Amino acid sequence: MLVTDLLNRRTAQSDRARLYAAPVAKSIDRKRVKRGTAQQHLLTSAQQLFEERGYRGTTTKDISEHAGVSETLIFRYFGSKAELFMSAVVNPMLEILSDASESWRTDELYRAAPEEYVIHEFVCKVMKLISDYHGSVKTILSLLTEPPADFDVGIIRSRIVALLGYLSPSNREYFTQKHLTNSDSDLMLRIAIISVVSNAMLISASYEDCMQPSSSTVASQLTRFVIGGLLPSTDDLTSQLKAANG
Repeated sequence: MLVTDLLNRRTAQSDRARLYAAPVAKSIDRKRVKRGTAQQHLLTSAQQLFEERGYRGTTTKDISEHAGVSETLIFRYFGSKAELFMSAVVNPMLEILSDASESWRTDELYRAAPEEYVIHEFVCKVMKLISDYHGSVKTILSLLTEPPADFDVGIIRSRIVALLGYLSPSNREYFTQKHLTNSDSDLMLRIAIISVVSNAMLISASYEDCMQPSSSTVASQLTRFVIGGLLPSTDDLTSQLKAANG
């Protein structure tokens, strides 16, 4: 009996040791990050998780665990989940758009090309941006249409408005030079951008997989659609609608 009791006690002690050692082993297995790289790891992990799960479906704990750093570092470097989203998703997207708009504004040879070519290039660039950052665009659109309580979407809107405002003078000049529209050029620019974005985001959902049109076909048809919308009207539709409505 004595030998049996001794063996039982040793077995119980061994089981407790393994139980207490488990969390330690888990923490040792956790990936380590080099000193000074935690902020970049958080940005990379945040971008990936926000794209995959959306803003609401991603927590700061998820991001810190994915990055392999302490959750407190998110608040030290970025202040909040919303600011981390701006830094990881929104700002890089706006930088890409800003670079593209700067090329459009300053490249005289590009602007001197036939409008069909210019608009087609614009459509292709927007479609590629959405293809490369589909998850990010989807998350941003979701925030703009259904903003969560902890996120001030006014920040995103103000930056988009500033970017489009920066484009407005050169856009008006281009439309006038090409005799494209006699309507509000700023409004037409927004309608064109939103049309391309919404079609690029949703067109695939309207087809069976085996019937999907190629991206080049979609770009060509969208180009024709945008050009058709920019052509000046021979009559004032607004006046006609007002007259019809009494």
